[in-house]
Amino acid sequence: MTLTGATVIALVLYWGINLDEPLRIGLSILAFIALLWITETFHITITALLIPLLTVGSGVFSASEALRNFAHPIIFLFLGGFALAAALHRQQIDVRLASLVMRAAHGQLSRAALLLFATTAFVSMWISNTATTAMMLPLALGLLARLPYEKYRATHWYLLLGLAYSANIGGIGTLVGSPPNAIAAAASGISFVEWFSFGLPIVLVMLPLVVILLRLLLQPDLSYHLEPTTELSAEQGPLTLQQRLTLGVFLLTVLLWLLSRPISELLGIGAGFDSLVSIMAIVLIAALRLVEWNDIEGSANWGVLLLFGGGLTLSAMLKETGTSVFLAEGAAGLLQGAPLLMLLLVIVLFMVFLTEVASNTASSALMVPIFASIAEAMGVSSTVMTVVIAIAASCAFMLPVATPPNAIVYGCGYVPQGQMMRAGVVMNLVLACLISLGAWWII
Repeated sequence: MTLTGATVIALVLYWGINLDEPLRIGLSILAFIALLWITETFHITITALLIPLLTVGSGVFSASEALRNFAHPIIFLFLGGFALAAALHRQQIDVRLASLVMRAAHGQLSRAALLLFATTAFVSMWISNTATTAMMLPLALGLLARLPYEKYRATHWYLLLGLAYSANIGGIGTLVGSPPNAIAAAASGISFVEWFSFGLPIVLVMLPLVVILLRLLLQPDLSYHLEPTTELSAEQGPLTLQQRLTLGVFLLTVLLWLLSRPISELLGIGAGFDSLVSIMAIVLIAALRLVEWNDIEGSANWGVLLLFGGGLTLSAMLKETGTSVFLAEGAAGLLQGAPLLMLLLVIVLFMVFLTEVASNTASSALMVPIFASIAEAMGVSSTVMTVVIAIAASCAFMLPVATPPNAIVYGCGYVPQGQMMRAGVVMNLVLACLISLGAWWII
């Protein structure tokens, strides 16, 4: 698909359908951007930068409104994660963590990978998927440091995609694990304990399934025996003062993220508290001379930050033009009278693939009330439907823009978007079927 092809399709959508102009604009921009992202006609960051240009040029937003999302709090949360990763790497904490994992795995890369995935999923249940991935990424890179990329490509893909997917799945486990969970709970009145009672079993089923599928798809070489010696050994001696300070800042940041809700409520700060914690971490590691700014610049993937600015702007455009609502209602309308299982499958697939090109938080905020109303009209439990929507929003594995973990892993430069798409589409389809069957059985 070339730029010309994407342009033609967008123009056909705009001029060839009889809808209100905002909807035609929204559908055209969505199709144009989605095609460019999927086909990589340009680098995905360049495509993301087209979004504010298109939304301003089409009259959806003013320039200030279109660019507002490029200073969204999640951008600073990302930047703080990159800075922490830079400090951990500079002080060789990532090497020590890798050594601990390998000691527990007895030097077997296959065991180390499973420990990495399990740890990532567990941590992601309690803090943001973004922060979890940023924290665990240095460990994954430490495990891969001895494996030449050209020879062990599939192994790099397996560990890095597994890391992102584990973070996405782990976030399903608790109300605080992922924003869509809280949105669904607020709409249906589900308590923390109630969510945990089914969220944890979902994680325990999904995580092994995804790991098995990923291993079958990629066929990674996990026979390499990693001896926890030399640079990957704890025999480096006791922690230095700088290493202890680095760990102190890291643990303080994690603690504040874990306690973000009560602390932010106490201080009256609101939803941006996690991002303020990230900024604090950047200031601390720089002030304590734990890392140089040049290291942070080198560690931060500015393309990923711009990518999410574009993705958030796209989500805002879909909401402003009514495109998301139109697509959801259209999907439900087409299935009137269809078997319940088919209806659930189509709704889940719609949500999964919508989240591939739009923020899962924004998509959930838009779709939860719509599909809750549709469920009530059909005589189906609206609570089950809202939970299904929230879970589906965490199961977008194809594109870097789909979720923060995907973007962070993609930002390493080791996983081509084409490879992420090939693995991700299988995960999307299998987990969509699993979610649909589970909801159908409960209903």
